[in-house]
Amino acid sequence: MTLDRTKQPPVFPFGELTIPMPVIETLPNGSTLYIIDKGDQEVTRIDLLFEGGRYAATNPAIADLTGPMLRKGIPGMDENDIALLFDYNGAWIQTATTQHFSTISLLSINSKLPHLLPTVAEMIMSPTLPADAFDTLQQQRTQQQLINREKVRILAGESFNRLIFGENHPYARAIMPEDFSTTTLDDIRQYHKQYYLNTPVRIILSGRITPQVAQCVRQYLGNIPSAGHALTTHSTPITPQALHTAITHKSGAMQSALRIGMPTIDVHHQDFPTLTLLNLILGGYFGSRLMTNIREEKGYTYGITSHIISLRNATYFTIITETGTEYTHLLLDEVRNEMNRLCNEKISHEELEIARNYMQGQRARTLDSPFSISDYLLSSLIAGTPIDYFNTENRAIRQVTPDDLLRVANAHLHPNNYYVAIACDKDAIDMDNLTNTSTHNPQ
Repeated sequence: MTLDRTKQPPVFPFGELTIPMPVIETLPNGSTLYIIDKGDQEVTRIDLLFEGGRYAATNPAIADLTGPMLRKGIPGMDENDIALLFDYNGAWIQTATTQHFSTISLLSINSKLPHLLPTVAEMIMSPTLPADAFDTLQQQRTQQQLINREKVRILAGESFNRLIFGENHPYARAIMPEDFSTTTLDDIRQYHKQYYLNTPVRIILSGRITPQVAQCVRQYLGNIPSAGHALTTHSTPITPQALHTAITHKSGAMQSALRIGMPTIDVHHQDFPTLTLLNLILGGYFGSRLMTNIREEKGYTYGITSHIISLRNATYFTIITETGTEYTHLLLDEVRNEMNRLCNEKISHEELEIARNYMQGQRARTLDSPFSISDYLLSSLIAGTPIDYFNTENRAIRQVTPDDLLRVANAHLHPNNYYVAIACDKDAIDMDNLTNTSTHNPQ
């Protein structure tokens, strides 16, 4: 067969995309185990999800420090012994913290799990939290935060959070260098006891899950103390500020960092799948309108993206970019122009089909491996997304029309409602062009 390279190959629409549902069971300690048995290789990933996170901590730095400290020692092993154990067995382990959760993730060859899981269980239940390791970690994080205070993108993000959530909302709390330096080991011990040992634990087991692997997980992780009820945390009301634009002054900054956006609907709203597709068209991929206009045609920035961020108690839309200070106003004008276009002009069927196919392609990648399915499930649990939302979204995306996109843009993405946070050298931009503005000097 001779391939005719002068003819474009046919393009076919995606069929139905359905994510496989995990097998769910409750362990004797009350933990919930999600099993995704889809792997071909003898490799397993285990993700443990603990409620708590920065939102629940009296000082958000405490939550960020506790996870890494679990790897610093257990009875009979110091941090070097632990690192050597995982390296020798070809395994990988990582801790992370979000607003409402802390996670521990392990990637291992199946045959090595019996050698590793006893140590993982000890890290959770009986960490030694050595003082010398804590001092080193504390100094590292303090120095890293001092460096972050010099980055305009960090300052703009913090300012944006204060605008849309309210000055004193937990989601708007910025971690300052002194938050790390003033945290004590007693803070770590108390946080560990309260949020690693007395909250519901969810375990995602993905890969090639043999009966032996599943039983090994039940044996070693089914004994972790786990509360049978959800953690009760106070939900602070979101009170966006009256001012819609805020400038954070960073003397000598050569670039302006911008965060533009607004609170929006959450995943339970019927318009959410359409809003997700609308976000993709605006700034969600390299061929988006923002990238085409502001990067490719105008050259105001190296990159500009838009996102919908889902948290447990809030969802917001945001545009993120940096630009030369002299282009700040021009870039803002173009962002407003593009958002106005969404609200005033129907998206063509051709552009809709390109975006729809791109989005379906990205969703298809979620089904590539058990670990990508696990990533989706983990992010869903963290964001509070219904476990079957993937399939619900697939049906909705296939049916979206240009009229739907125009209606949703006017209802949920109107530029009259957005907030703008800029971090820059304010002496280098024309402040008269920015109205309804507050100025903030970073500490």
